[in-house]
Amino acid sequence: MPIKIHGKEYVLVNERIEEFLSDHPKATIDTILAHTDQIVDTATGDMCNRYIVHAKIIPTPVEEPEIYYTGYAEERDNNGFINKTSALENAETSALGRALAFAGYGVTSSIASGEEVLRAKQVQKEFQPTTTSLDKLDRVMNQSYKEKLIDENAVLQYRKKREAGMTKKQVEAGQRYFDELLGNVNPLVAPKEKKWLN
Repeated sequence: MPIKIHGKEYVLVNERIEEFLSDHPKATIDTILAHTDQIVDTATGDMCNRYIVHAKIIPTPVEEPEIYYTGYAEERDNNGFINKTSALENAETSALGRALAFAGYGVTSSIASGEEVLRAKQVQKEFQPTTTSLDKLDRVMNQSYKEKLIDENAVLQYRKKREAGMTKKQVEAGQRYFDELLGNVNPLVAPKEKKWLN
């Protein structure tokens, strides 16, 4: 049964598998950990483990082994509560869901599975700042400029960062930076977040 997210239907991977195996009871389903490494996540700046999984399904391996479908998926263990302990498993599920979608299973409006879309929404929620927090940051930056705690060059640097898109962590760091500036008589001594604008 497809689930609806923003008005679009997405089919869960377990339902795709069930339908596929019902049509192809002798099929083979293989998944392999294609790559794993430690990286710095660009969205957060955190070190994390990255897993890339490759899935391959062959509907009729004996009769037509040359006909197969593949899918890749990547997950990181620093985003989302479930990925902290199950990033590899999630990558495997997503890769399998994509291979099944390429084979024509569970495709309604997208090859993405319901699990993939829900995880992507959760990650987006965790890392994207709210409009309210961005507005608040703009206000304290403007106040810092009006009180001559930062110069025009700092304002330009801020605007470049703002236009490039900021993560929730960057917004929090910026808020601390400007709060320290505004609450301190000598701005050259106090701010620990001074590198934030560099």
